[in-house]
Amino acid sequence: MARVLPTKKTERAGVNEFRTLLEAAGHIVQEIDGGNDYGEDCYLSFTLNGERTGDLVAVQVKSGTAYRRAVGYGISCREHLHDWTRSRIPVIGVVYDPDLKKLFWANLTQYLLHELERGRTPKSVPVGEAAVLDADTVASVVLRIRRFIAENDRVRPIEVGFGQSLIRKVNRLRGRHSDDVEPTPVGGLPYDMAVPAVDFHERHPRFGPAVRRGLMITVILCCLAMQGPGLYQAVETNGHYSWWSAGWMWLVSYYGTVLSLLAASSRDPKRPRARALRWWAFSLVWSGWYVGMAHQTSAWTANPVFEWIFVVQTPVLAKFLLVFLGGLYVREEISRRRRLKAAYPHGAPEGA
Repeated sequence: MARVLPTKKTERAGVNEFRTLLEAAGHIVQEIDGGNDYGEDCYLSFTLNGERTGDLVAVQVKSGTAYRRAVGYGISCREHLHDWTRSRIPVIGVVYDPDLKKLFWANLTQYLLHELERGRTPKSVPVGEAAVLDADTVASVVLRIRRFIAENDRVRPIEVGFGQSLIRKVNRLRGRHSDDVEPTPVGGLPYDMAVPAVDFHERHPRFGPAVRRGLMITVILCCLAMQGPGLYQAVETNGHYSWWSAGWMWLVSYYGTVLSLLAASSRDPKRPRARALRWWAFSLVWSGWYVGMAHQTSAWTANPVFEWIFVVQTPVLAKFLLVFLGGLYVREEISRRRRLKAAYPHGAPEGA
């Protein structure tokens, strides 16, 4: 008799779990025959109040512990990178952990397009361990996916509504009908003056991001160097009552804080927090530029209250900020290792 491999059971467990959850929420799951599986396992059609919305996504379901990573999970995209980014319908990924009996999800199309736009070619898509897909989160997940479809739909049918109706009436008055053939080619007319630059960018996708990063670092370092003498004067004028080592010690603290925030933002795995750290660093740079250049030029005079607060309070706040960040990273690493021990009671895999 034919044998059913354990891997087949695990694969079906993930698909069955996903199908049961989404159908219980009222949506339509259409599985793809295994012989025609080229990177998608099923199609998910969304409904609202018992009626189909017309929003459709393809779903790639992965099951098993092999997709665990040091943080969360991962779905390989080596063979399907172009398929998932060129698809006219979004593709989402779902990972089923049989030990935890939980589903986790990620928007594959959104992540891959974001990475390609920045000149990176990812080999896998991370799936966060907080991105749980269950009965409590399915409604919010569906809402996020439908919002992504609405914002990025490439082929959108004519919507029925007052706004769309008004647009069609205006077009008819102007002699333009919805069935008119657009005389320009697909994508519009080419911009000849930009063709060489775009061709170079497509041949060397990593060059542009590297140049932008280098220019940003250069600009920041130049700003810090130019404002140094003015900041020294500002500290000598306003801060000698609170700084025992006067201006040079203040500059060490200021420069160290800015560079530490930029370094932390480049290594922080959470993008919202990384953006916040960069914003804080840039705020310090431009505040220092405002105060420092006011002492070096006659173009403007810094507000005395702002200057006093910046000189006297910035090092104190920076000290607490850096201590807080260090403690936050330590707590999160401890929490991550506890979750690994709970998920792998017999020892985490190598590299976790």
